[in-house]
Amino acid sequence: MSRRRNNRALLLLPGAFCPAGGLEMHDRLIIKGMQEIMGERGGVCETLVLLDKDEHVDARYADPSQPRPRTFAASRPRFVQGAVARTLALRPDLIVFGHVNFSALGLALRALRPQARHWYLVYGIDVWHRISLPQRVATRSADRVLSISDYTRVQLVKHNGVDPHRVDLLPCALDPFWAADFVKLAGAPASGAAPPRPLLLTVARLAATERYKGVDQVIRALPQIAARIPDVRYAVVGDGGDRARLEALAREMGVADRVEFRGRVSAEELARAYAECSLFVMPSAKEGFGIVFLEAALFGKPSIAGNHGGSPEVVEDGVTGRLVTYDDVNGLAAAAIDLLADPDRLRVMGQAALQRLEERFTYPTFLRTLRGHVEGALDR
Repeated sequence: MSRRRNNRALLLLPGAFCPAGGLEMHDRLIIKGMQEIMGERGGVCETLVLLDKDEHVDARYADPSQPRPRTFAASRPRFVQGAVARTLALRPDLIVFGHVNFSALGLALRALRPQARHWYLVYGIDVWHRISLPQRVATRSADRVLSISDYTRVQLVKHNGVDPHRVDLLPCALDPFWAADFVKLAGAPASGAAPPRPLLLTVARLAATERYKGVDQVIRALPQIAARIPDVRYAVVGDGGDRARLEALAREMGVADRVEFRGRVSAEELARAYAECSLFVMPSAKEGFGIVFLEAALFGKPSIAGNHGGSPEVVEDGVTGRLVTYDDVNGLAAAAIDLLADPDRLRVMGQAALQRLEERFTYPTFLRTLRGHVEGALDR
């Protein structure tokens, strides 16, 4: 196939390297993938990252032949000035906006560089409702919108009148460097071996705005689980303003001695938490995807997820874990008891989760999908 060479791409991203959440992991892979693809085409890919600082940039994600990502330490005025300046100087063929919150900037850059193709990345609850007028105009006029899950794609189209034929999927993938580092830090390969005592694990920010993650529900289910699984413990990794309320809830439910609030932990401690748990549990009501389910799968652990949002696209009910309704505490308890009482089933599900990860959610799969989108846009 004949290809147009010397294409130029400009990535405008909210964050990529710090903190290391699911959105940041997705954007790191966007940087890595786009620089590889543009390098193959003899072109250039420049990246501007709003929230990061220069010391956060990890050179492993940057092609040596491509410009190093520029950071703006959360300075929106400088970020906007930089985006305008690079659009005028680079004259990109493709501009990728990493969030719908960049829509006003996107509309301005459309006027400056009408020849460029404009893409937007969408994640989850940011577009599960009627978004602002500038955001609707920007996404409706975009040449392509890339969604991390089919659920998010459907909600964007349903609430905002975006042409469904302009919305494609680019599911999250597990960061290959993160995966290699974490398996090494855990001190053993991903084996799915059962810990000496049954341990449930949740990894989430403990913010009042993120109560939908379901830590409350796990704590409420714990008395029922403990009645059938006497040695069960529950580890919560993450911190935030809602932690004190959750600690009080654990005391109120009589399970404070079973719940370990570990707070923010090192990379090594997080890896060991995944390695030592029996079952990952996060019955989230609003997850756009759920990168933590892939992290658990890396260590051969099944998950209990919410039967909502994008989670069912990651966790296959009855195969790699269980899906439960967010407000069904009894159902959550029953699912946890059912799995914890059968170590062999836990092991089989954990291996199935690892296999599904390797088949669907690795960087090579992500790169192949991204390359198809780029070639479809720039080779026409």
